[in-house]
Amino acid sequence: MKKKTSIFSSVKVKLIIAMVSVAAVPLIAATSINFISSANKSIITEKDNLDWQAWYIQAAVNNLFSRTKTALETLAASKSVIEFLHDGKAGDDAKRQMQTVNDAFGDGNTITLSNTEGMMVLRSDESKLVDIHERDYWIGASKGNPTCSDVMVSASTNVRSVCYAVPVFEPGTKTVIGVLHRNYDLNQIHQILAEDGGENFCVDKEGIMAAHSQYEIAATDEPVDFSKSPYMTSGKDNDVYESFAVGHKFVAYVKEPLTGFIIASAKSYDSVVASARLSALTITVLGMILLFIGGVFSYLLAVGFVKPIQAVDGSLAELANGRFNKISKYTNRNDEFGQIVNNTNDVIDKLSSIVGHIKETSATVHESSEELSDMASQIAATTETVATAVQHIAGGAVQQADDIQSAASNTSMITEAVESVQESTKEMTSLADRMKSASKNSSTSLEALQTASSEMTNKIELISTKISSTQNAVTNINERVEGISGIAAQTNLLSLNASIEAARAGEAGRGFAVVAEEIRQLADDSESLASEIRKLMDELLTEADHAVDAASQVKSGNIEQQKALGETLSSVEGMIGDIEETVTSVAKISEEAETCVSANSEVSNAMSSLSAISEENAASTQTTGASVEELSATVTTLAGSAAHLKEIAEQLNDEIMFFK
Repeated sequence: MKKKTSIFSSVKVKLIIAMVSVAAVPLIAATSINFISSANKSIITEKDNLDWQAWYIQAAVNNLFSRTKTALETLAASKSVIEFLHDGKAGDDAKRQMQTVNDAFGDGNTITLSNTEGMMVLRSDESKLVDIHERDYWIGASKGNPTCSDVMVSASTNVRSVCYAVPVFEPGTKTVIGVLHRNYDLNQIHQILAEDGGENFCVDKEGIMAAHSQYEIAATDEPVDFSKSPYMTSGKDNDVYESFAVGHKFVAYVKEPLTGFIIASAKSYDSVVASARLSALTITVLGMILLFIGGVFSYLLAVGFVKPIQAVDGSLAELANGRFNKISKYTNRNDEFGQIVNNTNDVIDKLSSIVGHIKETSATVHESSEELSDMASQIAATTETVATAVQHIAGGAVQQADDIQSAASNTSMITEAVESVQESTKEMTSLADRMKSASKNSSTSLEALQTASSEMTNKIELISTKISSTQNAVTNINERVEGISGIAAQTNLLSLNASIEAARAGEAGRGFAVVAEEIRQLADDSESLASEIRKLMDELLTEADHAVDAASQVKSGNIEQQKALGETLSSVEGMIGDIEETVTSVAKISEEAETCVSANSEVSNAMSSLSAISEENAASTQTTGASVEELSATVTTLAGSAAHLKEIAEQLNDEIMFFK
């Protein structure tokens, strides 16, 4: 079952995020840098523009008051004005000159002449003459200095205005004899400030706003005090600074030298950086479009990357479940993903071929193990039969030894009888009868011994035949074991190839590498068991050869025994004939007694030899029995090994069944 993962753990999502980030980060950085750079440049430029605008407006205001100063000073130096101040004469000429000068401005304002007491004495219009000695502009001018007043409101006209005053000197001296001043409606300065647009304003020497470009200030409006502003407190005649008093603004100011007024131009921060913001917005919009295009491209590129990986993952998942499913798509790609897909298909083909060979080999091993198990069972049964036969032979050999011993005893009796014949012929007949009877018994015993010897020969032949069959079976088993060893070596080679291919597959082939290692281990176990079986078979062949040699020796001894028995039987039969002749001719008994003694000695020697041979036959038979018992144990071990090999083959088949 596949493990559930977060969407952000997907390679496709990570690729898209990475590529979009690669595009977005420079875009954000470029937009930010562009905005900051543009904003800084706009601020610097706007500060210069504001400074220039403040100077420009200040020049216009200065031009107004310079003209006023020049006109008033010219008028103050006129003869008619001086005479009027001295004696009150030439008043009409002075007034006419004042009107002429005033009309030159064409702004509807008036020129007023006052004496040294501060009393108005002449006006260019017909307005009332009043005392102005407390006015700041008169006080300044009466001291010999051109002076401009602060903002003031006329009590008669209710108009906000300022006055510019110059002293009238006694000709040739610096003695002040009067004051000329001209008043200005502040709306006139408002018009000058408004001509260039933007936010411009004028502040008097006390920090009271005199005029503003964006609106007219009524006499009834509350005065606006800027006495705490930097242009009032810094001591500088001109500067540009950033203000947060009423919104975020940049302010450039210049001090007009004739009036002492501050001419300022202001612009909001938002309007200053508006172009920078527009530029940044334009870049951002274009960047977003490019980012969207990059995102689409990133998505398509990520899909192109991930689809082959998903196909390989699906194929490896099927391989993990034991199915060999090749990837049909993306094989024609010329990039690394195409190589991955083609290499994966090659691995699947190779693993499929290896598993097929292993299945065939496993089936062969299983069949061979079954055949080996059957052969081992057959050999075990044959060994049991041989063991039984050997037991019978051993019993016959013991019986034969007893019979031969009995014959030896009878031979001793014959010797005693012959000696008795030599001693007394009288007892010959009786002895001959007894000899005849004993000879018949000996003949019967010898015939029985000869029959037992023949049977023992046949049994030995049977043992030889069985041992030969055992040798042939062992040889056949060795051939099968060699086949198993070859199969195990081939299996080991195939598992090694599988391990190499799994290593090439990397992490995806780790599971199959474990299976290949198990197969290799099973092959090594099969080879080890085959070696043990081969060793046991070699020992079995050696023991079988020993058994054949022992059987051959027993057979040879038995043949010699049969020959001796035949000779003994012939001798006994001849002795019986002699005894019969003895019965008919006692005379010949004495003559033949010596011959009988001699023949009996030979028989005794033959019996001794036969007894020794019988004992050897019994010992050989016992050795054969022990060898057969060892053979039986070896065959039992072989049967166990064959069963173990069969279990290994079945286990190998079960492991291979994992692959469909």
